[in-house]
Amino acid sequence: MALFDDHFISAHRGASGSCPENTLCAFARAARAGVRSIETDLSLLADDGFAIFHDATLGRTVAGDAPISSFDRAGLAGLDAGAWRDPAFAGEPVPALADVLSWQQKTGIGFNWEIKCHHTDYPRYATALARALAKADPAQTLISSFDAGCLAAIMPELPQIARALIAETLPADWRAIAVRLRLDGFHLNHKNLTADQVDTLHDAGLAVRCYTVNEAADIERVRGFNVDLVMTDWPERFIQFDHISGHER
Repeated sequence: MALFDDHFISAHRGASGSCPENTLCAFARAARAGVRSIETDLSLLADDGFAIFHDATLGRTVAGDAPISSFDRAGLAGLDAGAWRDPAFAGEPVPALADVLSWQQKTGIGFNWEIKCHHTDYPRYATALARALAKADPAQTLISSFDAGCLAAIMPELPQIARALIAETLPADWRAIAVRLRLDGFHLNHKNLTADQVDTLHDAGLAVRCYTVNEAADIERVRGFNVDLVMTDWPERFIQFDHISGHER
C-alpha cells in the first residue's frame, strides 16, 4: 500500500469536475494534474469483464435505459459517455477495465477500484475480479465497496489486495467489520466525519479516506483531522495540498 500512503489528493472518477466521469479523458486530465491515484467504479458485464461505469443502468451519463450488465466489452464501444457533459466530449467511450489496466501500466498511477455490486451474485463478482486483477500490482491497487457481502466474497480470491468498506457514516460495529473483512481502512463521507473518529480508527491501525471533497474549506477541515487521503472531483485545483499536508509525491 506504499503508493496510497504517499499522497493526500486522489481523483474521484478521474478529473470528473472538468471531464466526463469515469472516462480515459478524465483519467488523463487527472494524470496531467499530477495525481498519484484515481478512484473509479467497476460494473460487471455480461461476459464477466468489467466496465468503468457507476450506475446499474444507462440514462444518466449514457443515453438509453439498458442495464450495464447486458453489455459485453465489445458493446461498450457503441456507448457515448461524453455527450451528456458537453458536445466537445461527444464520442468519449465507456472504458473497459482491461483498457484502463493497460493505461495504468503506462502511467504508474494507482487505482482504487470501487466495486458496484448491482446484484448479489457475489461469487460471480469475486471470480471475475480475481481473473481481471490477477496481474495487478498490490501496491498500486485498492478495492472498495459499499457492499460488505461483496468484499467478503472478494477477500479469499484476492487476499493480497487491500480492501476498504465505504460508508456514509462510521458503522457502530466498525471494529467487528474490520476484523471480519480484514480491512485496510474505511472510506467515509467527509460531511459525517469527526476528528475523534479519525483518531480512533488510526489507533486501530486503519486508514481513513474521505469522499467526495470539493471545497477548499472542507479539505482544510479534514486535513486538520489527519485523514489519510481525500477523493475530489477537482484534483487539478487541490493537488498542492499533497505538499502542504506533508505528503510528498
